[in-house]
Amino acid sequence: MRDEVKHKRFLLFMIALVALVTMATLWPALGQKRSKRAQQKPAVTTRRTPPPTTRTATPVPEQPLDGEKLDEAMGVICAARGRDALGSTPIDVMQSRASLELNHPEAVIGAQRARRLLPVAKELMLEALRLLATENKIDTTQLRAAAKRVREVTDVTPDPDLRDNAAVIMNDTHTIRFGTIFLVGLPSDEGMMSVLSHELTHIADGRQNSLQTLFNLIGKKASRLTGLRVNGQKPEELTCDLIGERAARLYIARTPNNESRAARLARTLEHNCVDDDETDEEHLSPRSTMRAVLALDPTLARELLAQEDKAAR
Repeated sequence: MRDEVKHKRFLLFMIALVALVTMATLWPALGQKRSKRAQQKPAVTTRRTPPPTTRTATPVPEQPLDGEKLDEAMGVICAARGRDALGSTPIDVMQSRASLELNHPEAVIGAQRARRLLPVAKELMLEALRLLATENKIDTTQLRAAAKRVREVTDVTPDPDLRDNAAVIMNDTHTIRFGTIFLVGLPSDEGMMSVLSHELTHIADGRQNSLQTLFNLIGKKASRLTGLRVNGQKPEELTCDLIGERAARLYIARTPNNESRAARLARTLEHNCVDDDETDEEHLSPRSTMRAVLALDPTLARELLAQEDKAAR
């Protein structure tokens, strides 16, 4: 009997031992299945993304323009201003004029133009900002707060005391203030679009200085392309000018008409066609600003030169 019990115990022991060996063998396989399920989760996201063959290719940066071409493009802009009934008044000429009252007929018309264009300017300024951020490898999700601030702008207020300037005050970012002389000096939609978008870029940056990374990149690039010293507040002002010009170009593409395209493009920078090219601590001089914008956006410069060459034939 004892032998029989011992035999049964031995059999049970052997069965248990075989079971343990089997479980040990299967355990890595069970773990591997869990791993595979975990690896399959990202596939949901992957399926939402277009396959590599359908993705939009990263734009190839244009070759920079040399100094001679930049000079030629600036000459084309300023010559176009002289021929254009809607050409912008140069800043130095605006500065020499007497102040204009709020009820001056041309100032009233200028304020009406600015208010009419403001909704479109907000949209196109944000598009220009997103494109510029993408070109400079800045995550556009970082622009959400900036976009919110821009969309909250609701009014343009004429201000005789600002004369030939436009400004925003950070404790009232719903309003862009325009000097009455400046309103009169920008008689075209394209010139007004450029300046509105400039001011909207300041609002986008806000008290948080949320666009400073972009400003610094643009400032360094401008210095490299032109040899100009772009430091302090100047990178911000230059980037505002660049976004203003690009938003105006988007506006021109959206609103084709019977006017010369070259004339419309020139209006985006014509207010910089000064004879007295002075500067201050916060800005490049007007002509240096125009030069830097053309260097940063060679597409505009090349198109202006091509249009001029075509007209000369």
